[in-house]
Amino acid sequence: MADEEKEEKKSSGGLLPIINTVLLVLVLGVGGFVAWTLLQNNQPTEATDTAPTQTAETKLPEAEVEDPDAVPIEMEIDGLTINLADNGRFLRTKILLILRTEEDKVRLSSTVGLATVKDKIITIISGKKFDDIKTPAGKTALKEELVFRINKGFPPYKPVKKMFFTDFVSQ
Repeated sequence: MADEEKEEKKSSGGLLPIINTVLLVLVLGVGGFVAWTLLQNNQPTEATDTAPTQTAETKLPEAEVEDPDAVPIEMEIDGLTINLADNGRFLRTKILLILRTEEDKVRLSSTVGLATVKDKIITIISGKKFDDIKTPAGKTALKEELVFRINKGFPPYKPVKKMFFTDFVSQ
């Protein structure tokens, strides 16, 4: 009987260290793989030889120095009601444009100039969904896009400095 107990202890004692060793190897292997993956993701990618080219579409406008004493030249666009890309939703808005010069106001106030500005506004906003413009960030992005597109419609001038929504109701 004593011999059987000794054999049981030897056989069970030999299995536990093997299991521990296998688990240790697995844990170290997984840890090493995770560390290697993280290090590979942190490596800077090599720069390619071809740099992206800037076009008139992708070039950001340069920052302008504004005269703090200059009186803003304002032009208001009233009563625009525009269908949004969502079915059944529309936007009623009033817009205030801050222009660069009095000549820009005359140019944009003419029949063709005003029609061009309104067409750009309607075309851009009608392609937007309510979810795109309901947040403050969405409204800011919309204003930036509208200023860019309006200015692009009057080359070589850039008549619009800023734009404000003075009324913005959607349903």
